[in-house]
Amino acid sequence: MAPFIFDDGASEALDTTYNKPQVDTTARRLTNRVLEAEGIRSAPARTAGPSPDDTDPQLDTVDDLAFGFELKCLLPLLVKGNTDPEPDDKRRAIITQSQDDEEQRREQAYECLVDTIRDAGQNATTITALNKLGHEERQCWESSWIVKKANSAVPLEDEKALEGYVWVSIEVNSPKLRARDPETCRRVSAVLTALNSAHRLRANYSCEVHVHLGRMDGHPFSLSTLKRLATLLWLAEPILRSIRDPKSPNYNSVYTWGSELLAYSRLAKKLRTPVPAADAENDAPIQDEQLEKLLQDRKTAASVEDSRALHEIWRTSSHLDLGRLLSGDERRYRRLGFNFSAFGLEDERAKNNPRTLEFRIMEGMVQTDPILGWLFICSAIAEAAVLKSDDRLARAVERMLRERSSRIDRVQLAKSGEAPGVRLGRAFRDLMEDLEVPRAYYHGLGEKIVSEN
Repeated sequence: MAPFIFDDGASEALDTTYNKPQVDTTARRLTNRVLEAEGIRSAPARTAGPSPDDTDPQLDTVDDLAFGFELKCLLPLLVKGNTDPEPDDKRRAIITQSQDDEEQRREQAYECLVDTIRDAGQNATTITALNKLGHEERQCWESSWIVKKANSAVPLEDEKALEGYVWVSIEVNSPKLRARDPETCRRVSAVLTALNSAHRLRANYSCEVHVHLGRMDGHPFSLSTLKRLATLLWLAEPILRSIRDPKSPNYNSVYTWGSELLAYSRLAKKLRTPVPAADAENDAPIQDEQLEKLLQDRKTAASVEDSRALHEIWRTSSHLDLGRLLSGDERRYRRLGFNFSAFGLEDERAKNNPRTLEFRIMEGMVQTDPILGWLFICSAIAEAAVLKSDDRLARAVERMLRERSSRIDRVQLAKSGEAPGVRLGRAFRDLMEDLEVPRAYYHGLGEKIVSEN
């Protein structure tokens, strides 16, 4: 088995220490001007985000929904004097003279990507520039794209076979983006298209795309919204995880954090412990009118396990309790595919990072359309949880409860003649329609599910 890669800067497989190289003075002056234009002139004392249990007087609103994403990939540099291993690629190869100086190569790669993002009309900077100025990443979360090292991304056999290249692991972090702003789609599309048009970016199974969902004002979702999200994701996890290629060596998150909620969370562990029938029957009502009505409806017929899981979710009394219930006991399972650890506050990363829900299940890819589609899907899930005035979440939950309680076994499935990919693709399409996701955003991922399963 390949070594597990911790992606929090404390890798057991990779050396993630980073000594800051000298920055080109012209680039530094430009970075200073950008940061000063954004009102960032001095580094304030380090402070954590709002406590997840702080009470905010305003309710969650769809207009305040925000997301940010992390694109982890690889960028090749062609060592000067070597033959281009991909001569038919019309994108210009970046020439480097620093075959043996890893730090210099990184900085060259970072600056090339930053220049491209700026050419696309967006603010951007490198982690090196921020470090040299004494700034923290959080100071740019609302305004700039940040290019830095991806701790998990490594060249594999296909990349190593391209002789003449040296590879740089790249993470491109978007700023916080308002989900409902029409400009958001244009901005993301412009940056991704520019990066792919100008550079020979690659992604393999050590790379991923992570999406963070939260509020523009930096406050955490209300506890009721977070419980509605947890309810939907608990039931939908097998469907949403089907966007991953089951033949990938990282399908089960061997290389990166992102394992199943249904297998490795404390809630999953709790469900494996039987409870007396009397206790199960005495569950307190779920404090959500839509969901409680579904569970009481005989036609929905939720399984005993699903009913118990949802009651455990709704029994939690704080963000902290819910965050820990939906995280794993062990360190490698702390951040699962649907990552609630920012609310559990079990390590320094969780305490210092923003109070967001993170989706860590999208495989490494650099293409614009599937990434845009996934961002829209993640936003639609959050919107359904926030909007208690319509029935999108209720429709999705009702369908999944009904289908999960009448699951057919493998023998019955084989007799039906329906291929697993077709079944999963249909379930994915049904979920997208329940959430009112436009077909243009989910169709490509749906085809991926059918073809790979």
